[in-house]
Amino acid sequence: MYNVRTGYPGHEFQIREALDEVIGSQKAAFYWDKFLEYFFTEADATFYKSLGLNAIRIAFNYRHFEDDMNPRVLKPEGFKHLDRVVDICAKVGIYTILDFHAAAGGQNIDWHADNPTHVASFWVHKDFQDRAIWLWEELARHYKGNPWVAGYNILNEPTDPTHTRLQVWYDRCIKAIHAIDDEHIIFLDGNTFASDFSHFEGHLAERWPNCVYSVHDYSPFGFPASQEKYVGSDEQKAKVRRDYMDKSAWIRERGLPIWNGEFGPVYARKQYDGEPTEGINESRYLLLKDQLEVYDQEKISWSIWLYKDIGFQGT
Repeated sequence: MYNVRTGYPGHEFQIREALDEVIGSQKAAFYWDKFLEYFFTEADATFYKSLGLNAIRIAFNYRHFEDDMNPRVLKPEGFKHLDRVVDICAKVGIYTILDFHAAAGGQNIDWHADNPTHVASFWVHKDFQDRAIWLWEELARHYKGNPWVAGYNILNEPTDPTHTRLQVWYDRCIKAIHAIDDEHIIFLDGNTFASDFSHFEGHLAERWPNCVYSVHDYSPFGFPASQEKYVGSDEQKAKVRRDYMDKSAWIRERGLPIWNGEFGPVYARKQYDGEPTEGINESRYLLLKDQLEVYDQEKISWSIWLYKDIGFQGT
């Protein structure tokens, strides 16, 4: 449901607006409906299960559920595709984790929050924060009692410059969800793109009960800008392990549950990278293998970014 991934041609809402202008809103709505329908089907769920995986994180944009010109009013089609994916995953024994990837106002400064301004206005306008809580209340009512929804990842990669407003929003959102549904797990990203938990205060098992803490463990070796090819040397493996241990140290020191909500290398494609493509990807697959070994050794669950992608990442 977070369906325009690269960011290069424009943000999701801009692409949708452009399509509306070119072919008309009725045809554009039909296109996006079919895009979502065919993007993840029963065949995808069956394939995913065949890999030995048992949970998938579903990213969604607030725009699927409400309109900026009609806030706090659920769109009639809002749950259509989210329900469809949850149900087809359940049929083959896959749990789903609902990932709020793009909130009104932009919870971070980047295009992947569908934010065109490079200002995370979510943190300076309380109404944006209130709308996010309203949407989670609607989601909690809708999925309460559904055993195949493993939980709610309530805000992807926040970037609160004060380090305090995120905590206050977590207080409010968790309380609102638990007033409706206190059974589903809540997954909490650290601040600054899920990297910084150091400002979280209090006895968190009591402050935020039934919550798991989510790191995003991207390795520098997995990006095109890396100056060093990953060959799986002892030194490189040690760095891969050290990077994860550093990111998760705050959580582990407090005995809190950990989930690696995102990780994964960026792969090469022949049309862009030419002859080196195969060698680059062999290196990235090796990195992926070594990262998974770390997670197995540390006994943590994970969700790769991303199962299916129109860009450079994915399976």
